Amino acid sequence: MDHRYLLACALLATLPAHAADAPPAVEQLDTVSVSGLRRDAGLIPYGRINELLQGLQTHGQGLFRMEFRLKTSDPARPLPPTKLAIQHEEQYIAIPVQADGLFELPILPQQQAKEADLAINQPKGSMAVQGTLLLTSKPSELDMATVRRIMAVAGKLRSELLPWYLRWLFPQIEGVRVCSAEPAWQLQWQEQGQLLGLPLTADAKDRDPDTPKGAASKPCATLTGEERWPDAARLVAPTDAKLSVRLRK
Repeated sequence: MDHRYLLACALLATLPAHAADAPPAVEQLDTVSVSGLRRDAGLIPYGRINELLQGLQTHGQGLFRMEFRLKTSDPARPLPPTKLAIQHEEQYIAIPVQADGLFELPILPQQQAKEADLAINQPKGSMAVQGTLLLTSKPSELDMATVRRIMAVAGKLRSELLPWYLRWLFPQIEGVRVCSAEPAWQLQWQEQGQLLGLPLTADAKDRDPDTPKGAASKPCATLTGEERWPDAARLVAPTDAKLSVRLRK
């Protein structure tokens, strides 16, 4: 669960938060009836979620996105049919929830988001929200220059660009992790007209964040950007390879 990043313990109530690369205009969102939906004051204010998403969109250079998933507080209980909405004054903006709990939230104008709340049709405390910081780069697009850029932007977001009260929502990143069924990864680059290749070594302590609890993880390796290999060194990996961020424990 290394890259899975719980937005806050306060979210262990009923709501989630969204991530959007290109958020739809508010006018295009469906409104829903207020019947059966209720606010939950125990959840993180929507304005803070909105600010985080806005910060990633404005300062993240397109390198990151947030994924949000609604889960039951009891893992043994399946996710019930759930209605989720943003409540602003008398308007409710519908937030579709997929069968697996995934959902997205729009980035609203700052003042509107500040006055908005999340509402849900489930009992308080019965649902939990999991927020995951994801990379937008694919394994085939990753080179050392991109790794270094990801690390630099992440560090600046956390230490400078995000308001101090939002920095706890953005995790400390140690590196870019690649995982696949077989540890057949290498970096390749041209040097003096010759193609060079450097195999990457799997780290036994590194786990695929998608691994179920108690199960054996796929092999993984992490690039921190501090390696001495050239910016042009490009990752070559199996087709099932996935990238994630490795978080500081």
